[in-house]
Amino acid sequence: MNPDIEQKIFKFETFINDILKEDLAQLEQKLDVKNADVAEFLQLKSMITTIQNNNLDKNGFKTQVDIGQNFFIEAHIPDASTILLDIGLGHYMEFSLNDALAVINVRIKLLEQQIAHYRKEIAKINAHIKLILLGIRELQGFKD
Repeated sequence: MNPDIEQKIFKFETFINDILKEDLAQLEQKLDVKNADVAEFLQLKSMITTIQNNNLDKNGFKTQVDIGQNFFIEAHIPDASTILLDIGLGHYMEFSLNDALAVINVRIKLLEQQIAHYRKEIAKINAHIKLILLGIRELQGFKD
């Protein structure tokens, strides 16, 4: 094989392995974080709905709270009509349950938009990888 072609193939393979696959791994990690955030908000939304449907916001309830490393303590919630939500940068704000549901729905929509963006970027990188691999096959003289 021609040494120039071998050098081009080596550069293409290096580009795929060092840049494209690294970018792909970073995007997939970000996608996983966003999916986990959506799951957490859906769980919170379900909990708020359960509290409202069972009138626990007025009567209060007992629960177990994870204090770390799967150690739980029992807690009594006398008034569950409000909830604290993380609004960013480590700040929490108190919301009524209905307002919290509205905020959660907005946050879920925002996260779903970000997830869609990451999926498009992942698809682009996969397409670039496939295109370069097809180019390498052509340089090597293989036919489809």
